[in-house]
Amino acid sequence: MVVGSQVKCQRKTMVTKHNNIPVRLPGKPPQDVFVNFRVVDSSNVMRVGWDVFGNMYVTYLTGNTYVYFGVSRQRAVAAAYAPSVGAFINRRIKGRFPATKLVA
Repeated sequence: MVVGSQVKCQRKTMVTKHNNIPVRLPGKPPQDVFVNFRVVDSSNVMRVGWDVFGNMYVTYLTGNTYVYFGVSRQRAVAAAYAPSVGAFINRRIKGRFPATKLVA
């Protein structure tokens, strides 16, 4: 089930979507995880999300979704509202947190 609402921001309008997405992590059975996504205005990133377990989800325009483990909700929200979402992820997330690509 997807629920959407628009949130006004100083620079742009963002759409909040709540999704239960199937997560298949190595060595563990598939499970549904509730993820709060924000659709972002970026040349490389489609949406940024987070769950209650402290993981950040990034869906790129290619359609690939990656989960970054141990990223706080505050940092994920900061990425969603950054002037350059891709630059924020490259500077402050990639290489600092373990990540894996989610399999569809």
